[in-house]
Amino acid sequence: MTSSTAAAARDPPTRAARIITEVLTPVVPVLLICVLCGVHGAPRPWAGLGWGLLAGVFCAVIPFAVIEAGVRRRGFSDRQVSRREERRGAYAIGIGSVLCGAAALVLLGAPALLTWALATMVVGLLVCAAVTAAGIKASLHMFCATALGVFAALLVSPWWLLVLPVLLPVIAWSRLHLRQHTRAEVVLGAVLGAAVTVLGWLFVPAGG
Repeated sequence: MTSSTAAAARDPPTRAARIITEVLTPVVPVLLICVLCGVHGAPRPWAGLGWGLLAGVFCAVIPFAVIEAGVRRRGFSDRQVSRREERRGAYAIGIGSVLCGAAALVLLGAPALLTWALATMVVGLLVCAAVTAAGIKASLHMFCATALGVFAALLVSPWWLLVLPVLLPVIAWSRLHLRQHTRAEVVLGAVLGAAVTVLGWLFVPAGG
């Protein structure tokens, strides 16, 4: 690391951007989506919480752990998988883990709403993978945060949409400040997150 790079990493805006990026990493909204759908899809909230946490293991914990191990073995440049050419492998890990989770939940009799959420996640990952393969590195930070806001609005209250105009600019600033995405990529991430979730809602199971 050069002296100029080290100095940039120590300045307050860059430190703030790194903290935001780490705290609001896609793992967090994905885990919250799983818990939200588990609680709202099960007859008893505590049982739904258990289902949601189980789904979160497959959708958030396992992919994060595999990517973290890849970083240590230098298979990935960093835990955010900043390099576009590395994201194909990261998407494959995510899709495979979520599919395994969905299969396990179906076999165990999990709430239909939760399995629908996992199916929506797979579609979202496939869409982002296709866009990335086309040369545009859509922001997963923006995608997942937007999806969480839309999930909350659909399942709890439309008022949750008011969180997005506050949260998304903060995330977008952090990703732009760290030069991990272009403006088009952060906007595209948010648009895809909203579109996939809303369109997926058309296929939510009856009674979900």
